[in-house]
Amino acid sequence: MIVVTAGHVDHGKTSLVQNLTGTDTDRLPEEKKRGMSIDLGFAYLAHAFADGAGADTGGSETAGDRQIAFVDVPGHEKFVRNMIAGVSAVDIALLVIAADDGPMPQTREHLAILQLLQVPQLIVAISKADLVDPQRLAEARLEITELLAHTEFANAQMIDTSIHDPASTERVKSALIDCLSMQQVPEPDDTTYFRMCVDRRFSVTGAGTVVTGTVSSGVVSVDQEVYVLAGQVPLRVRGIRAQSEQATRAVAGQRCALNLAGGDLKRAQLQRGEWITGSAMHRPVRYFDVSVSPSEPGTLLKHWTPAHCHVGAADIPCRIALLNAEQLAYGETGYARLLCDRDVGVVHGDRFVLRDQSARHTIAGGAVIDPLPPRRGRSRPERLAVLDAMHQPTSAQALQQLIAMQPAGVSINEFSLQFNVRPDAVSALVDGRDDVVCTKPAADAWLLYQTHWQSLLETLQQSLQAWHEKNTEALGADAEQLRRQLSLRVARPVLLDALAHLCKDGVLVRRGAVYRVAGHSTSLGAELEQRWAQLQPLYNDVSPVAPRVVELAEAFDMTAPEVLTMLNRFVAHGRMYRVSENRYFLPADLLKLARIAEQLAEAETLTVAAYRDKSGIGRNLVVELLEFFDRVQMTRRLGQFRTMLRAADEVFEE
Repeated sequence: MIVVTAGHVDHGKTSLVQNLTGTDTDRLPEEKKRGMSIDLGFAYLAHAFADGAGADTGGSETAGDRQIAFVDVPGHEKFVRNMIAGVSAVDIALLVIAADDGPMPQTREHLAILQLLQVPQLIVAISKADLVDPQRLAEARLEITELLAHTEFANAQMIDTSIHDPASTERVKSALIDCLSMQQVPEPDDTTYFRMCVDRRFSVTGAGTVVTGTVSSGVVSVDQEVYVLAGQVPLRVRGIRAQSEQATRAVAGQRCALNLAGGDLKRAQLQRGEWITGSAMHRPVRYFDVSVSPSEPGTLLKHWTPAHCHVGAADIPCRIALLNAEQLAYGETGYARLLCDRDVGVVHGDRFVLRDQSARHTIAGGAVIDPLPPRRGRSRPERLAVLDAMHQPTSAQALQQLIAMQPAGVSINEFSLQFNVRPDAVSALVDGRDDVVCTKPAADAWLLYQTHWQSLLETLQQSLQAWHEKNTEALGADAEQLRRQLSLRVARPVLLDALAHLCKDGVLVRRGAVYRVAGHSTSLGAELEQRWAQLQPLYNDVSPVAPRVVELAEAFDMTAPEVLTMLNRFVAHGRMYRVSENRYFLPADLLKLARIAEQLAEAETLTVAAYRDKSGIGRNLVVELLEFFDRVQMTRRLGQFRTMLRAADEVFEE
């Protein structure tokens, strides 16, 4: 269980944590000198439950030692951004309010932040209770009751405390242990990717770099490969401490320290606010769509307001572009796009806080809806409808609504990144449903309603027939030409699977990259057939590498434009593939080259360098080939590596 302190400066947060744990969380010399917290402090309290008592473990663990992790945050207004960094993922807030002062400005701002970040539970510790008379203590209780009355914490428990009264400290400890006993032990969730936002980085002699944070989702284990979101830098987990104890893994909801290693550690530029993830697919963004609400009565949030966005432990200057209103008043909620000055890592459901341009006042907060929004059309009605569909209590409900409203389908991979749900878990949400079609390949699958799928198949057949009527000299059209014919913009993987489905049913016929309606035929003509026969020996001499256009022009005594016209006619008849502006390949040769990529991908070594070494082809041509394999949806690039989406024989069948 993770507990965060909150409250005004000099109200006794750090002293209370020290009494509870025996740890002074003010570790910096400047904190000692000034007598107040400046940065985050951390402490732990262990409690041993008796056998058969304690937390509901859900059958995953037996009763025993449980840890309460304290995150002590600064109370001074100058360090509110440090305070927000410590509140990003906690179970309980311990709001400390001095009996003599009562609620103060930072008390109110911290309370607003706790609400914006939806901290689930609050306990109020009334500090310095021994320094006031009973009448003032009663007045302080009334002031606190009025402060909480219109919040989600109206029924919060209030406990009188004093640093000189051990019994009061025990009452606070007892209240926290009661909460701990009702909290279920976090279980590994293999449906989500590991995510952790870094709030500290330091070096340990003999171990190296260590980062700390709260695990937001998923599981991380020793020797696992993880990624620094900025730059997709891969690192290895050498060791883990979870809830201050040595461990082999850490799960969502635990405070965690990771000892990281890797050749790219220096390039990783780890700092507070950076995300560590368990997937290379996650990527940082500069803008994302959110649900947002002003935080204080009298606050009016206007379109294009400059602000500071606090998400995780990061503080990023941004602009607030309202999407469905010109302004929002307190009590209203609307959609907005946050346009940030630098990259940030977010997924659906992440909570954030917005402070004004001078970073002195909290003005709003909310939740991330879509971390991967389209660049254009952010305020169109159809876009707002998509945000409505995504803004659901569960990912399963959001997926169902998105499939229903999008005839072009929903990408499993994109949904996985948006909601931080593993692709296999996304597929499982629609398993057994006859009304939903899952396209191939599985590595880049899309989900469509059966009615939308059948409509796409019919439209493709009609579009290809219309293509034949307009392009009488061409044997057929390739996938991209057909895609441009459609009024519905479908993703290339969906289009290719639909075309493969029609070919399997005998409705269409494929030759090379070209598709034609069954029964349709046309010829190259005698002159081009002669050229085709003359072309074969030139390719056989250099197989599987294709000659360059300039070499063919010299061999045929033609100009380069004339050769390109000839080669494009061969492409239109399915006899060649255009790999680049300067290279046209035969299908059989591409199949040989594609099988090399397939072999390397099976060994998880498909890189430019590895392909160059295995094929003996120059680097520039290797880059052209691998980029072409990406375009035809045979491979997908992940950093310097590539993975297979479809088998080589399926893409380049002879």
